[in-house]
Amino acid sequence: MNAVTMRNVAQASVRRSQFGLAASLRMTGWLAVTLLASMGVVALFFFAIGNFTISGTMLQLDNLASRYVAADAARQAQFNHLLATGAVIAFCAIGFFRRSGLVRIFKETETSHD
Repeated sequence: MNAVTMRNVAQASVRRSQFGLAASLRMTGWLAVTLLASMGVVALFFFAIGNFTISGTMLQLDNLASRYVAADAARQAQFNHLLATGAVIAFCAIGFFRRSGLVRIFKETETSHD
């Protein structure tokens, strides 16, 4: 291999690694925003249970916490499963509505380095 070919190979390798780093940073941001939004949906659910007031929400959370601690392990596991399922559904729904941003991550990063 001559020097020009080696330099072209090195430049192509640098471009691919830059694309990978840029795409991973954008993907991390997309995941973080989607995760925070889904946690916000869960918090909004608890806020709605309390009639959209802080005092009502705190009373409902106190009631939930005392019943959770008093429950046996099987009921606690059932509640944990229910809460996790709700969070996953919220994450998937928000991810579905943000899918264009996910596709754009790879298209914009790919075209900006060519």
